[in-house]
Amino acid sequence: MPSLFLSLLQIVGICHAFAPRSASLQTSIAQHDCRSAAVATTALSMTPPPDRSNHDEIVARNAARTDVRNLLTQRSIQSFMFLAEECRDPHTGKWIEEFLSCRNLARYHGCGALDVDRFRTWDSPLVEMMGRPKDVVIVSAKRRGKGHGGWSKDNPYMEDRYVEFEIDIDPVSLASRIISVREQIASEWVNDLRLLREANEQILDSYFTHVRTARDGGGDDLADGTFAARDGANGSVDPPSAGAFDRVAANILANYSRSEVGASSPFRRGNFDLLYNLATQEGVHRLIRNLRDAGEAKQLSHEWLRDYYVDRVAEYFDGDQSYGRADDFIERLLLTSPSVIYTDDGKMGLADPLGLAEQLIRIRSAVVDEWKETMETVPQDHNEIRKVVLSKQMGAWGLPGEESGGFQ
Repeated sequence: MPSLFLSLLQIVGICHAFAPRSASLQTSIAQHDCRSAAVATTALSMTPPPDRSNHDEIVARNAARTDVRNLLTQRSIQSFMFLAEECRDPHTGKWIEEFLSCRNLARYHGCGALDVDRFRTWDSPLVEMMGRPKDVVIVSAKRRGKGHGGWSKDNPYMEDRYVEFEIDIDPVSLASRIISVREQIASEWVNDLRLLREANEQILDSYFTHVRTARDGGGDDLADGTFAARDGANGSVDPPSAGAFDRVAANILANYSRSEVGASSPFRRGNFDLLYNLATQEGVHRLIRNLRDAGEAKQLSHEWLRDYYVDRVAEYFDGDQSYGRADDFIERLLLTSPSVIYTDDGKMGLADPLGLAEQLIRIRSAVVDEWKETMETVPQDHNEIRKVVLSKQMGAWGLPGEESGGFQ
């Protein structure tokens, strides 16, 4: 059985093996100079933010932001860029970054890299890409000169010489290959989501085991299920050195990967971590909505969790993140002390972070189960967009298709 990694390399197609990997490499796309410049370590949108004052628009953006299908599209594009670069074709990746208005996308580890205002659905980046005309990337590489081609870098008489060559960009072909990558990663996620649920189910048992161990051993930090030290509003605390529970997710994935037939996709560990993170964020959103819909009986819990999440969303969920942020968020919530709070209308009550964490973990399992079913239907989801790809390709070949009146 061929490995997934080799299959993905075949999907990337014919790459430009002659393109040199040189620090002096310069690329221009459609007469626009996009030579590499210093960029931040996150994927940065280059489009101005829209007006987000409308409530329905905010809800729609949040739904798109935590849609696992959008994450799958993002990671498929990133994986395709990586594989193209492995085949010595970094220029296609530069074109994709220019098209998506994102910088440093290939090295971005986080959810929501794509602009959800521009790409609201999972297929919108691919549909828009297919609507772009064919393009040409002009690559300029140093052929000879100081310190290059065997010449001394101190030779004052040696002039730098460059050679230019063109690389054709066919957006329809790129979209077709990204779809194939997306389908293979989705099949991998079906298994990974099962493993994620297994890890999620062990958190509470592990946490209470740690609490009992700390109590029986005379420890202070976890004897009552909380930290002794607190440092601010909402009972925020410093994270423990040993951890509130055993973080087994990465080990479960590693053990499964060792026994699996064939190799994993290039970003599997990163994909698993981001699935975990996005499932946590979607779980928080659902829990906040559930508490809000429960009315006055859950008003205190709703307002406390809402404020707690809003204060920490940038730290744990938005932008380029380190690994393990989902567990970090759950751990911090588990170890936050109960606190007296006041609602917006002046009511007083006691917040129960441990109880909210237990609800969140249960909701996260339900989210993972739903996403697993979603990943199983990805090949069927691709049927319509594959028809569009075929139609456009047939039109480009002069056969009956979209550009010549459609199928007969």
